[in-house]
Amino acid sequence: MVKYRLLFCFLFISSLLHAQMREDTFIHIPGVLSARPDHAAFIREHFSAEVSAANYTLTENINEAHFLIRFEVSNNMILYEDGVMDFPPPDEPQFLLRLSLVNNETSEEMLSFSYPFTELHELYDFSLTMVYAAMANVPITRLAGFLDEDDRWRNQWLYVRFSLDYPVVTTHMLHPNENGYMIWNLNVPSGQQPTQQAIFHKIAANPGVTIGAEVQFLDWMSAEFGFVIRLGDPDASYTFIPGLGLQLKFPLKPSMHYMIEPYVSFTSVANTSQSYEKFPWAAVGGGVQFGVKGGDTGAFFADIGFTYHIGDIVTRNHTDWEPRFITYTRFVVGIGVGYKIGFYDRPGHGINIVE
Repeated sequence: MVKYRLLFCFLFISSLLHAQMREDTFIHIPGVLSARPDHAAFIREHFSAEVSAANYTLTENINEAHFLIRFEVSNNMILYEDGVMDFPPPDEPQFLLRLSLVNNETSEEMLSFSYPFTELHELYDFSLTMVYAAMANVPITRLAGFLDEDDRWRNQWLYVRFSLDYPVVTTHMLHPNENGYMIWNLNVPSGQQPTQQAIFHKIAANPGVTIGAEVQFLDWMSAEFGFVIRLGDPDASYTFIPGLGLQLKFPLKPSMHYMIEPYVSFTSVANTSQSYEKFPWAAVGGGVQFGVKGGDTGAFFADIGFTYHIGDIVTRNHTDWEPRFITYTRFVVGIGVGYKIGFYDRPGHGINIVE
């Protein structure tokens, strides 16, 4: 009995690989072959309930079925070493239940195995396992279409994305002037001159949006071209700063349910405000995007990124304090949330259900 338990444990674990999307598989259970009517009635009724519990579709119409599960009960005859076949002793299982999985289209018997028992209640412990063990041998091509459909959202040739972006922290590194370091826009009591400081952090109210197109030319690499627009710093009168962006992404797909995309970025921006005497035309950085399925070919995502503006920013001092122009470099840590929808399945990831 121990060896049977180990066998069914192994088969059960193997069958879990095929545990998704079973509703499309139609199963029919014909009448059970048995010399005892009570065995036949119990086994057909009980295993019909187990097939439904395993989320397969049980059908009474044999013509609708993809597969048949046939049952046959016989006496558990023992073949002794001298060639004599006889009934087992009282302490051994008296009956043998044989299960066969049959392809209804070709009438091919795909597998069969037997389970010994004496009382019908012994089947309760292993009946569902027997169903899983049988259906684990359904050809993988039957499930491939559904697996691919689940996988399509992260395997498209082209994605169109839209996101809302917000800087969490903006760090300005001031350049010294003839009076040392001067910060003109710190919140200080009226009439008091700001303290001198070389670096300061602030949460700048300059969110933005990104609209882009991502091309996944390799399973592990994609490139995104986008149009970005940001609000300028409050000291620059909230002017809009447009730009063009490029991200080189490296998709990681450890699960069917999410993917992680580290990326490096380059952005070309334009100075559209008279408040900026000088604004860097380019910014570089990197980050990581985390996406989850959002439809058959779409994904919701969130990302966090770091941006460094190449070169000095020179802006006018809008206070009465000297100097009249402030020079600094800027680093930004930002977050974004958005959605992207894909077009055109990459090879091997389209819907291709093989009946």
